[in-house]
Amino acid sequence: MNKPVTQHAAASTLDRLKVGSVATVVDVAVSSSMKQQDGLNLTRRLKEIGFVKGELVRILHRGYFGGEPIAVRIGQSTFALRNFEAALIGISPMELLNA
Repeated sequence: MNKPVTQHAAASTLDRLKVGSVATVVDVAVSSSMKQQDGLNLTRRLKEIGFVKGELVRILHRGYFGGEPIAVRIGQSTFALRNFEAALIGISPMELLNA
């Protein structure tokens, strides 16, 4: 069995992305502050709902109090993530060109 990733290979994480920004998912990593089993369950759930390498993700909205939850569009689906969940998702931000 492969060891879970505990550090991101990505330059940034989804929780740092601004509203309206688009990025590509690079990886989903277990936080070192989480219990190993809890981290594995959460990263597996995030991957099952579509946060896999290469997928495009867009931040649609942030909550008013503390910026939580974060409304995220991936594929044709929209999800609400807590900040600590979004911090597990490594991303590569994309530059959008004005057409």
